[in-house]
Amino acid sequence: MRPRFIWSARLALILLLMALCTASTLLWRQLENQQQVRLQERVSYQARALARQLESNLLNEVESLNRIARLWNNLNRLSHDDWETEANLALQGFPAYQSIQWVGPDLQMRWLLPLKSNEAAAHFRLSPAHPNFPTAMEAKATGQQRFSNSVELVQGGKGFILYTPLFLRDSQDDQQFDGFLQGVFRVEPLMNALLRDLDVSEFAVQLMENGVPLYSNAQNAGRQAFEQRVPLQLLNNRSFSLQLSPTDLLIERLSTPLPEVVLGASLAISLLLVAALALALSNAQRSHALQRANQRLSEEAERRAQIERNLSDSRERLQLVLDLTDSSHDSLFIFDTQSRELLHMNQVTYSSLGYHAEQFAQLLREHPEQLLPGYQQWLEQVRAAQREGTSRIFQHEMCRHDGSRQAAEINTQLVRLNEREYLIAVARDNSERLELEAQLQRLSQLDGLTGLYNRRYFDQCLQTEWRRLRRIDAPLTLLMLDIDHFKAYNDALGHLAGDDALQKVGAILQQCLQREGDVACRYGGEEFVILLANTTLEGGEHLAARVHAMLAELDLPHPASPVGRLSVSIGLAQTDPVCEEHPATLVARSDQALYRAKHQGRNRTQLWARGDNSGVAPKSA
Repeated sequence: MRPRFIWSARLALILLLMALCTASTLLWRQLENQQQVRLQERVSYQARALARQLESNLLNEVESLNRIARLWNNLNRLSHDDWETEANLALQGFPAYQSIQWVGPDLQMRWLLPLKSNEAAAHFRLSPAHPNFPTAMEAKATGQQRFSNSVELVQGGKGFILYTPLFLRDSQDDQQFDGFLQGVFRVEPLMNALLRDLDVSEFAVQLMENGVPLYSNAQNAGRQAFEQRVPLQLLNNRSFSLQLSPTDLLIERLSTPLPEVVLGASLAISLLLVAALALALSNAQRSHALQRANQRLSEEAERRAQIERNLSDSRERLQLVLDLTDSSHDSLFIFDTQSRELLHMNQVTYSSLGYHAEQFAQLLREHPEQLLPGYQQWLEQVRAAQREGTSRIFQHEMCRHDGSRQAAEINTQLVRLNEREYLIAVARDNSERLELEAQLQRLSQLDGLTGLYNRRYFDQCLQTEWRRLRRIDAPLTLLMLDIDHFKAYNDALGHLAGDDALQKVGAILQQCLQREGDVACRYGGEEFVILLANTTLEGGEHLAARVHAMLAELDLPHPASPVGRLSVSIGLAQTDPVCEEHPATLVARSDQALYRAKHQGRNRTQLWARGDNSGVAPKSA
């Protein structure tokens, strides 16, 4: 052979080895990046979940205080005993409260619950020098609730305050400012309750105010590279955010040796392939040398023996690498995309699906759709992602031997060698994670005591149905229900009996729903709502009558009720989404009708009428 040809062939082998090593390195980097993406997704998901939970907890208390304010405004101020009763109901079950207060129109503290641990605030007066004074004045001017920034409480410690303005109507039916209903929240108990079910060894959590830490549970320093910050929406206040970062323990647990194993396997295969080609070139050189000089025969034989020993060592190393891939919990398989012939797969690839190795290889070669449904479409998506440089991780399904399907998150890499295309796929069974995400979504929409939908789901459903019914020009009816004398029921029979009564009322509401689209929700405390899409007032009255009848049939004793059993008051209103500007109108009307039902003797259904806002009594159903 001519020396120029030999050197050209060697140069080609070197370039091939470099290309293979580069491809292996790219695959390794891709797997490493994917691990980081999964970790960031975990942190982002947890951060959003905690932020929404914190917002939900606080907004529930916002509505609770707003409800007391509505009673105050409608009754032209509550008596001290009634105020204490409503305030105690709000304080129950929410440890983040420092106190609930009434500050009079002169901004002087009037009423305060609980008094214990709040003696320092008993003579408090909100002065213009107080940092919350502008926020309180804004609440007074707008008539809307306002959250303050954090302040040093006179009782000690950090907290923030919800200002709810109160108004009275004078003889000319004009509103007169009557002070504030103040909810004082302590930062540390609020965050401790939020993080009660969070594993602090996995995440470092900080509550930020304008970028400055207000609360931190960071016993273990978090990784700033994976830090996630989620803004909090607390009515008017946008100063707060929730910041999460993973600990070293979580990063270590979510990390796998797969990228290094794949890198080692890819480099070993590349080296073996180049070594085989080099061997072929060497054999050609030896044949040519034998023709030229017989005396070099013994030297060439020795050299061949040495090469074979090296090849045997390489095979042993390759087998070791393959054995290591079999120890992985993720499936790894490499095949020719044109012939679908398998180059390599680890044991998990076929055993996790219930196949033998030969069965898996035959199915992939002859009937790929029976193994990977939508195989051709998936392959085109992989090629498109490779060309466009987008994510090459796909959520797919793989068929088990028994016919069932297994969810699989497949990380792909296309490699072209010698005008042939090879696909390297790493698949992971993520069924458990998908099921957990679906379960968390369901739990976030349900009330834990009654099993009905919760307030958050009701708000979402109301907005959705409002938009849908506006498009089709159909009515929307809302029933707002309140259990009569429920505090007296709790006082007489105990809170366990009260919880049992709430569950039974929830079961009755669920049984009364006759259409798939009707929704019953627990609105808060002993209040419930039923949303009836594309339903007139007649349909709502029929359902309300059914509720009263079933509750009377249940005949649950109520010692403190005039009728001697558990009963409900119902406010009923209907609206046309095409004519109305906002769904909150429907809620306000139902609440007004409920208020009238309670003040006309309870255990009845009251319809909202146009004259309700001017003091004309609505008709009774």
